[in-house]
Amino acid sequence: MLIFLRSKNLSLPYFVLLALTLAYFGFCFNNYLHYRDIFSVTIWLVRTDIFLIVFFIYCGYELAVRMYDNNMAEYLETYEQGLLKAYVAVILCLSTIVALPSIMFFAFILFMYYYNDVQYLPLLIHLMKLSGLYFGLSFLIGIMLGTAMSAKLKTKRLAVYSLTVIFMLLNTTFTEVPFRIPYLLFNSYLTERMLYYIKDFLTVVPRQLGNNYIIDTIYGFPMEPIRWILAMFWVLFPLTLILTECFNRKTKKALIATGCLIVLLGVGLFSVRGSVLLMDMRVDSFPFADPHYYQDRPREDYSGYKAGFMIEEYEMDLTVSNELHAEVAVTIDNHDLDSYDFTLYHGYILKSVRTENGEIPFTREGDYISIGSLYGADRLIFRYYGKSAKFYANRQAITLPGYFAYYPKAGRTNIWDLDRYGYVVNISPNESNYTVHIRSGMEIFCNLAGSDNSFQGKSNGLTLFAGMYDEVAENIYVEPIASPVRRNLPKREYIREAEEILTDLFNRLERPEPEAIIHISDKKFFQVPHNFGLNSNTDDIVIMSDHITATSCNNGPQLAEITMRSILKPKSATSCFRFMDEYLKYLFNRQDESDPLFQSAVDLNLLLKEIGELRFLTEKYSDMNREKYLNMNEQERKAYDTAQKRMHGPNNNVDEKAAKYLFYESPRKEENMRTFFDYFTAESKEDYLELVEKIVREELGHDRS
Repeated sequence: MLIFLRSKNLSLPYFVLLALTLAYFGFCFNNYLHYRDIFSVTIWLVRTDIFLIVFFIYCGYELAVRMYDNNMAEYLETYEQGLLKAYVAVILCLSTIVALPSIMFFAFILFMYYYNDVQYLPLLIHLMKLSGLYFGLSFLIGIMLGTAMSAKLKTKRLAVYSLTVIFMLLNTTFTEVPFRIPYLLFNSYLTERMLYYIKDFLTVVPRQLGNNYIIDTIYGFPMEPIRWILAMFWVLFPLTLILTECFNRKTKKALIATGCLIVLLGVGLFSVRGSVLLMDMRVDSFPFADPHYYQDRPREDYSGYKAGFMIEEYEMDLTVSNELHAEVAVTIDNHDLDSYDFTLYHGYILKSVRTENGEIPFTREGDYISIGSLYGADRLIFRYYGKSAKFYANRQAITLPGYFAYYPKAGRTNIWDLDRYGYVVNISPNESNYTVHIRSGMEIFCNLAGSDNSFQGKSNGLTLFAGMYDEVAENIYVEPIASPVRRNLPKREYIREAEEILTDLFNRLERPEPEAIIHISDKKFFQVPHNFGLNSNTDDIVIMSDHITATSCNNGPQLAEITMRSILKPKSATSCFRFMDEYLKYLFNRQDESDPLFQSAVDLNLLLKEIGELRFLTEKYSDMNREKYLNMNEQERKAYDTAQKRMHGPNNNVDEKAAKYLFYESPRKEENMRTFFDYFTAESKEDYLELVEKIVREELGHDRS
């Protein structure tokens, strides 16, 4: 310890680091006072982690390498286990050095928890685990790596600091751009996957510097079991490398063999890590996995598919460990068909299908399972395991909504809607009886009645949530920790208010109220993680027979609007989504009359001219694809790019002007509201601009007459 304190190149930076850490705590506390969000503060703390690890690599290396700078290693080897004792002393000294900042971070996080408005035991446990992994083991990894490099690379400082820089960059998002090159240039998904596999194995800071994705409080910071296993690997493996320098040939061989065994064990466990939350730019991450998967496959439309049978009963035996393991028995109502199709998300690996008579053959094609005749059997048992990049189920959290095919559903149904860029809401047409038993270390919240992770009841979808999740009011389940995107917890009065608003709107539209939203205030309410909306336009709200899942419920009008949005079905064009947003704005009377658009009436003749131009451009480039674009000459590309800017750029306000006239200025505005409600809820293939043009021309003709 005295050597460390007397070394100005080590002790001086160390004390400066401690002072800066205290100042940084002050900055983070001020951040909390401004945002009142403990996760925001913790993110700021974690951002410093990799720099602290690099500093401790530097300390570990520079302290241990002094034995080689001054030829002390040769002298120590003349004593029995002299080098070993020296390394033990160095590691103990360094452990003492990292203990102080570790305790400081632990104490500050503990202080922030007790200063926080929400006293919630799962949050406290999560923060204590975070302190241990991010500010305890990670610091220890730093000193072990530094000491190991001094043992193996001796005085080769260029090599040591080059490896340190590479290690630091691999623990940031710096690699996202170079790692995307193989996929973007050569469509090589395998190469990108291998690069990220190596990166993940070398990652000791799960929440990396540069990661700007919002943390869902149900999950918190990534701390799956594999993260702890990797942390222990990066402590034990460097220790083994150090020990190989301290013993003779025979013991050295045994230690090398031990090191190889540790590597094999680490790689083996890492390769079967199961469901891990990945929030980055890779193709198989939470935001991009399913959009990429379905975009690269032929489009199939099963919207009109008839299964020919219904599932009357589900008996589920689920185990949630590093991923979901399931045995699901289904009872069907029609056992005389020649074949049966089921939908099960492709991320789940089907091991077997059997009846009471034994295993039966099946074929698996992506999300679909095909089975032949059941020869009179009416009960099928599916055994499978696997994961979804988005709808995760592991030891840290569970988010399995009832509209997602994480269990077999009757017939063939689409999982992903490319036009709406979102998940298809796969709700069973009938209610089924469910008997569910779940083995998990977490308390699981379900839409069915039950306790001790066993549930039973009738519904058209089974929803399961667990993690930092709780029942905050009767039949209202949410993440109880406030965040910048969620200040207000859902309340039953908000749902009642939304129900009243929707009833009034359907009376105004003179249209029957959908059965699903009648008495929605009596249903259980599950608030889903905010990031559900990150890669999907259809997860905002889903209403099932006995419960609701929604990304937010800040007040009644907001809940009513997202409910109405889920009822409407805009066509595939981006501009149609924009026009639907304008429609909802006027339907819910949210128009901003201070907007410059409201300073004068809409010029209908100019509007018709602009609509004609947009329809011409849309038709002209209707069959455009990547191959055709690449085959264009420079002039054609320029014309196409100009047309795209005209159609989709910020200067295109045709939708705004059309909506303002139709739903605000027109003498037939209520009739227009009804017309477009029918349009958005029908299966019509008509272009919305064609309908706008038709109505405007009719009204112009009526005015002139």
